[in-house]
Amino acid sequence: MTMRVIGLDLTTSSQKGTAYAVLTKELDIVAEGLVTDDEETIALAKEHRPALVAIDAPLSLPLGLCCLEESCPCRPVSSHQGRQCERELSALDIGCYYTTKRSIIKGMVYRAIALRKKLEGQGFAVIEVYPYASRVRLFGKLPRKTTVAGRRALQERLRHLIPAIPWPQKSLLSHDALDALFAAYTGILYLESKTEALGDQAEGLLHIPINGCPQLMARSCTPRPCSGVQLPHIG
Repeated sequence: MTMRVIGLDLTTSSQKGTAYAVLTKELDIVAEGLVTDDEETIALAKEHRPALVAIDAPLSLPLGLCCLEESCPCRPVSSHQGRQCERELSALDIGCYYTTKRSIIKGMVYRAIALRKKLEGQGFAVIEVYPYASRVRLFGKLPRKTTVAGRRALQERLRHLIPAIPWPQKSLLSHDALDALFAAYTGILYLESKTEALGDQAEGLLHIPINGCPQLMARSCTPRPCSGVQLPHIG
């Protein structure tokens, strides 16, 4: 089996399906669709045996926090808001949700951390990615993905990276499907040592494309060592 990466655009609740995409290192789309609960996600991973699962969601809490409940006395080690990787994103002028006790995506954070632990418990390597940051790094600022114009612009550009994606004039994908594909593509870049890690290793790393890295997977891109994940042997 050729090496594969699963990209997940995780949702807060299993009541709304999580978009997924399975890419090969050659950028063929093996599968795409929706999964509901964690059990379906783990079954998907067992079916495709990916070298990597790239999840679009926070996979860790700020150092010092055991939870995100305001009633709990736990407090972050840092006096600054959120995780270090999120603050580094802000310094790059890339907006994101901060992981705090007042986060509006608290449910997603809890779900993402639990899913990461389950996948790692099954022997799968997992990294955190952020498709919006990947888009900015590779394409610059585009119209909002929630608009038709934004989805069209993103799909046209992403198709140059993943030729199996249809032209938007033929079939316009949902923004969730596009995020899942971008998550998987960022995972491919990670395996090619074409991402950089933001954040604190002890707290949790976020992986985004190297700034200025050629978009079409050119081998001339200066390699950077992968950080934070020991890739398992897939037999």
